[in-house]
Amino acid sequence: VAPNVFISWRKASPEGRAVARMREIDLVQRNGSTQVFTFPSSRKIYICSVRVPREEMRTFLEACEDPVYTTGDQSLAEAMWMGKVPCVKPDAKVQQWHLALTAKIQGVMEKVPDLGAELRKLVTDEKAQQVAVRRSKEHSEACERQIIAQLGCPPSQWNSIQQVLAR
Repeated sequence: VAPNVFISWRKASPEGRAVARMREIDLVQRNGSTQVFTFPSSRKIYICSVRVPREEMRTFLEACEDPVYTTGDQSLAEAMWMGKVPCVKPDAKVQQWHLALTAKIQGVMEKVPDLGAELRKLVTDEKAQQVAVRRSKEHSEACERQIIAQLGCPPSQWNSIQQVLAR
């Protein structure tokens, strides 16, 4: 279910929430091929879209089971500090995760941007999109320079092992 569908369902709901049961998912491979995975009827997985105000996050997480799935840097950090077990290791957002931990230690958690708010801004604000594209290109170029320095040659000269290492 696309996140923007959930947003429209949530806005249309008098309770301000949307809930959907996942019965199957499409697994998309890097080459673009897909495989449909149907969950057994005994495995009930629900996705809930509801705005949880920052001040209510801890109360919300306290009501959750120990294994939790979080979508924002702040909710992940809050869950960890409460002794919850994040089911997904933060691999794509490790830097933000470290920043959240540092912010908690320094007592400045409120300054850590909420991932959901940042993503909404990227979808609706053209200037934010341009800044993100520029930063992404700069970061990619810096990564490529670092890889070239480590491998000792430009991408056009990489062998198959170096190409795998560069990925």
